[in-house]
Order: sequence, then structure tokens, then C-alpha cells
Amino acid sequence: MSKEHTTVTGSALDNCDLVYTPVKSIGGIADELRTSFDSGTLREVGERKRHLRALLKGLRAEEKRLLAAVRSDLNKPEDETYMYELSPVLFEIGLFLDKLDKWARPESVNISGEQPAFMLSKAQIRREPLGTVLVIGAWNYPIRLALLPLVGAIAAGNTVALKPSEGAPHTAAAVERLLTEYVDARVVRVVQGAVEEATELLQHRFDHFFYTGNGSVGRVVARAAAEHLAGVTLELGGKSPAIVHADVADLEPTAFRIMWGKLANAGQTCVGVDYLLVHRSVKDRLIPLLVAASRGMYGAAPQRSADYGRIISARHWTRLDDMLRASEGTPVAVVDDVADETDRYIPPTIVDGVRGDDALMRAEIFGPILPIVTYDTLDEAIAFVNERDHPLALYVFASAASADHIISRTRSGSASVNDTMFFMGSHATPFGGVGPSGVGSYTGKASLDTFSHHRHVLKRPMWFPSPGLDSMRAAPFSGRENSWKARLCCALSYPTARPLRQTLLAKLATFIPFWRLLLATPSFLWALFTAQPTIRRPTDSK
Repeated sequence: MSKEHTTVTGSALDNCDLVYTPVKSIGGIADELRTSFDSGTLREVGERKRHLRALLKGLRAEEKRLLAAVRSDLNKPEDETYMYELSPVLFEIGLFLDKLDKWARPESVNISGEQPAFMLSKAQIRREPLGTVLVIGAWNYPIRLALLPLVGAIAAGNTVALKPSEGAPHTAAAVERLLTEYVDARVVRVVQGAVEEATELLQHRFDHFFYTGNGSVGRVVARAAAEHLAGVTLELGGKSPAIVHADVADLEPTAFRIMWGKLANAGQTCVGVDYLLVHRSVKDRLIPLLVAASRGMYGAAPQRSADYGRIISARHWTRLDDMLRASEGTPVAVVDDVADETDRYIPPTIVDGVRGDDALMRAEIFGPILPIVTYDTLDEAIAFVNERDHPLALYVFASAASADHIISRTRSGSASVNDTMFFMGSHATPFGGVGPSGVGSYTGKASLDTFSHHRHVLKRPMWFPSPGLDSMRAAPFSGRENSWKARLCCALSYPTARPLRQTLLAKLATFIPFWRLLLATPSFLWALFTAQPTIRRPTDSK
């Protein structure tokens, strides 16, 4: 059915006509994807790479359309969209094309070195696809947050149902066009819609649920995954703080990096700086530098800047405006213009003198408003962070010693020293939250791990050990003639000898190959002379 996309306030957004997927057809889409997976569509790594190349071709062909769509939804400059959204997806595809053969190869594990009972056995960990997975994207980075997990899911060999966010309708339509024209429908299907369609999707069985968004919806997705005993990855958010301590090396780059992490995409970034914790001794010097950094990026009137974004909807604009009106902090003059509801414009805003119970500190801001909280001791700042939910990111501007002190005494999805969200550019490290800020991680090899089952395969010879020794694992255990079993089995399977390892001789023995087998030798010799095999060949009945 065709619906004119509307925001939650009911106003049309640039007259974008987004076609929602009929609810009655969603179950069939899930079934078709599962049938495709069962037929082995992506069993071979070469097939996965072929579909990734098709997606890469489509991204290059549809680049202008995708960039224009994000501009329509968020007024985000096209260069910024290319840098923060399209380029990471292109890189991720290239990374998998280069590395997938190696990463998907069965991983051999030497287990006999630790446990001699596994001598002559071969152990492997195979990364196998989960099946059919569901990916639900978000509106704030509508290309990146839909396609990055999609790339990992395909690389792992899964078929995918993708639901872009209806909050960014132009981009949702552009993403659907991209995938429909360039990627095989047996591999990826797009489901468009809002609450009704998403609710229907969650009723169906998927082998993994991947969601990016807020915590309240994240709980709904987690419950749906639990109903199907399926895995779940939740990329949520939270109030990510930046701490500026008294021993920070240089305040000018500190201010620039904080304001970049606050104002990119008009503050609508899950890892953006949510609030600032500043040591009292440096606050008065830092604030003018924050103002200068903002003006350096967007000028004195950001509303006229082609590089400054807009709030996604009228509802979110009102939410931010209400926060500001309810705050008891002191606004700092940053720019010359003012908020404009008709344009969904909120200017860069700094609020000083904010307390822990202020309206700006009750929930994630998700906008270009920076509250400043002052502290006197490092332990006070650490306690302030720890009193709140674990954030998705933690930013520390301080000496190496102070930064290590803070990071070791707090928890967050990621942490960065002397910078803000620059860490998001790394695809060699996993990205994800902890506790209320998220479950699981992805990007790069971590995406392959997230969308794969790590299957342990053990291969054993039939001729070893001999039937007599092989009987040590099984009953009967009673009787003197069987007393050797448990002793030898434990010595070979779970060697400990911790008291022996504390001596110098034992430490030297660790350099000898198969030292654990040597430690088991006394038990082995004892069993050799006392064992009475309990396995007997059946005799013909008379």
C-alpha cells in the first residue's frame, strides 16, 4: 500500500511518497528468505563475495541519489554524508572482499597441548551462517546504520530482511531502490513501514535480530528475539560524557574535538558528546574556545550555513526546545541566530552551571545542546559518570595517568582519550555498547563473528586410544579393578598440578613440549600396570 510518509507530528516531509510494505506480505517475505537460505544460496564464500560486489557496484551507481536523499531528510551536507556514511560502507565491502577467504576459513585449535587426552585429535572452529536475519536501521545515519550490518550479514552467509527507518523516508526509498536493482532478491528483501510493519516483522522467526535505535524499542526487539530463542544485537545510545581534567595537555584542540563530536549531524549521533564534565580550574578558559570552535565550523549564523544539519522532525525539535526551557543552567552566547521551529533548526547551544538533576541530564539529548557540569576532584567526576547508565562512549581529555585512572574505574561501550568520535572510523575493532547502551558489537571481523555461529568440530581417530584405555571414560567405575579410570582420565583431560607449577623445576618444565603429558606419566604408568579393560567382545550364545 502506498502511504505519504508523515512524521510523528503528522506533517508531510517534503512530500516524500514512501511505499509501505503490505503487512500481509511480510510473513511471506520471511519465509522466502528462509527457503533461499536452506537451499544454500550463500553457502559458498565465492557467492557471498559476488553479492557484495553487486552491492558495491550499486553504491557507486546510486551515490548521487543516496547523498541527495540524506540531504532531503536531515539537511546533511553531501560531503559529510559521504565521509561518515557512504565511505565506511564502501570500505567495509572492500575489507570483506580482501579478507573474507581468510576469515571464513576453519580455524584449527591445538587442544592437545593443554589437554593430553586430545592427542591425535583435530579441533576446528567453523564460522557458519546463522540463517535468516533481521536488520532494523535508524534515521540519524540512515545509509550507514542500515548497510554496514547488512554487509556483515551477507559476508557471513545469511539472507537478510532489512527495514530502513521510516524517519528518513527519502533515504529509505533510495536504499530500497539500490538493493532491489543491484542485489538478488533471494539474498536481501526490504520491508518498509512504521510501527505496524515493524511489529509484524518481529512476530516472525529470524535467526538473529539486529537493531539500532533507542532503548525502549530495543527492549521490544530483545523480547521478540527471546520468543524465538534467537540472538540479538542492540546498538543503542545513552549520555556519552566528555571529561576535561585539570592536567589536559592543550585546551584548543580539546575544544575543537568536543564541538565536532557534539555538532556533527546537528548533534544527532549515538556516540556524540552528550554532556561535558570540566574541572573547575580549566572551565573558564575552555568555554570561549568551545564557542570559537563552533563559529569556526558553522559561522555566527549556522542557519545560513550549507554545512549545518536540521533536527529530523517537529516532535524532536519540540523535545529539545522543552529541555532547554526547563533547564536551570545558564546559556552561553554561541551564535547570533535563534531556534526556528518552521525550519527544524536548533543552533549550537552551550549551557553552563548544569547540575546532575537538571532537565538536560535526565535523558539522552540527541541534539546540538552541550550542558557543562563542573567538578573539583577526579573521583567526583568518576562518581558522576557511574551514577548513570553505562554510556555508549566515554571521552577523556587528560594526562595519560589521569585518563587510565578514569577508564579503569568506569564502564562504557567504547572509550577515547584526547578525542571524541574519531574512533568510529576504525573497522579493525568492534563497536558496541554495554548494558543499557547496547548488546553485542559489529564492524569488520566483529560483524562476521556477530552474524556467524562458531561451530566446534572435533575429529578423532578410531584406532587411538586402545579399547582398554578408551574404557576409562565410561562405567563401570566401582570396584578396585576400575579405580584407575577416574585418576587417569582426569590426569589426561584436566591436568592441573598447580602446586608443582610453583616450583622452579615446574616452571622450567613449561618450556618442554608436552609437559602436561609428562605430568600425567605417573598416572599413566600406574594405570598401565593395573588396568583391566572392561570392554569384552560378545560371545556366541549357546
